Amino acid sequence: MNIIIVDDSKTIRMILESHLEDLGVADDNIYSFESGFDALKFIYQNGADLVFTDINMPILDGYEFVQMLYIRFPHLKNAMFAISGDETKESYIKMREFGVRRFLKKPINVEHFIHFIKPEIEKIHRNNGRIKI
Repeated sequence: MNIIIVDDSKTIRMILESHLEDLGVADDNIYSFESGFDALKFIYQNGADLVFTDINMPILDGYEFVQMLYIRFPHLKNAMFAISGDETKESYIKMREFGVRRFLKKPINVEHFIHFIKPEIEKIHRNNGRIKI
């Protein structure tokens, strides 16, 4: 299982890692990246089952990240969560245009996180550690 977190905030990465571990995900199945480029390189080599990406990041923002990711892995549209704390309605619309359908607002609400992510983790486990496409 490869769960990817892409956010320029170390604090947010640590919070998401902690919430995932609370849901029973082993820390060696969670991969955190400050850079979308580094995350893409990892995913191209190792695949991904679930991806969390910030929208507003320097150098490669969330829009560019998902565009590049979906070119090679269009099935990840079903396994993508955009996370952001200060985005406008227009930015969410733009992410939807790129194929992102699910969003988590910062600060991360633990109850919402569990509600939306627990079924995704269970789906990965049911499919022998990989999401079926």
